[in-house]
Amino acid sequence: MTDQGGAWERLDATAATPRSGGSVRSSGVGRRQASSFRLRRSRGPALGSLDGGGSILQHRLRDVMVGATVILVPAVALNVWVSVLGYDRLDPNDTAVPSFLSDDTGGGIEDVATWLSIVFASFVTAVVGYFAAQILLGERFRNPVSLGRALARTGRRLPSIAAAWALTHWWFPIMALIVVTAEADLVGLWIFFFVFVAWFSSAATLLVIPAMVGERLGPFAAARRNWRLVKLRYGLCVTFVMLATLLSILLLAGIATLVPLLEQFGFLALGNTAWIVQSVMVQIAVLVVVPLIALGTAQAYVEVRLDGEGLDLQIDADRAFGPVSAVGS
Repeated sequence: MTDQGGAWERLDATAATPRSGGSVRSSGVGRRQASSFRLRRSRGPALGSLDGGGSILQHRLRDVMVGATVILVPAVALNVWVSVLGYDRLDPNDTAVPSFLSDDTGGGIEDVATWLSIVFASFVTAVVGYFAAQILLGERFRNPVSLGRALARTGRRLPSIAAAWALTHWWFPIMALIVVTAEADLVGLWIFFFVFVAWFSSAATLLVIPAMVGERLGPFAAARRNWRLVKLRYGLCVTFVMLATLLSILLLAGIATLVPLLEQFGFLALGNTAWIVQSVMVQIAVLVVVPLIALGTAQAYVEVRLDGEGLDLQIDADRAFGPVSAVGS
């Protein structure tokens, strides 16, 4: 190959991302290049957020699954208890939904337990989001966080996470109470309205937890920061929430229908306990769905900052001229 042909080949080659600890050690510039990195923008940020979260889930599968399971176990146990309690107290063939604290539900314990499980699951999901954001942002900004360190940080920040959740999800316990206390013929209508409100409300508060992690903010500062980011790309946030909801429904529905299908084709014979086994399987699926969506949410935070604030350009400018403000994880 001629020298000219070799030059064109070098120009056409894909640029490699230098890694810290590389072989370039001859000068300060070489050390800077060796430790540099580049965040890539996605042409489809909403779908790219789920894809980016999935890639980190594959890369850090053990850490993410173990940490998320530790956090989610209380919520899963509460949901399983609610399922068993409902099976013991209610006729599984009865389609009527009991009213709140009425006599036909044994003092309303099922309704209270259902409401508590819904609200507690929402809060625990926010805690998983804080844990997952540490893992993803650490990987994206070349500052990996270990499992133990991520769990320890999450534990120390539980009061702040609770405050952020209460500040941005105050409407959730109210809507859950309305659904639980509704009459049987109105439950479906309230659930439909609840889902519609939850979509847009969740999109409006999507980036609070990642902002707490990525910029080390308190709950009130993170809520303000979230609003500034969401205003830049609200359509992206809404699209991401809808895609995440669709993915969750598909995964949970696939797991939920597995037990009836196995029983129908004769692989299992569970009898009256099939309903409880199906509920337990759904809770196991939650252990996969929740961390995946949490990682995708943290990636959506990165995508919004890349697309709306030029985060990649800011990092390059800080690298060239010195940092002006912290961007870190």
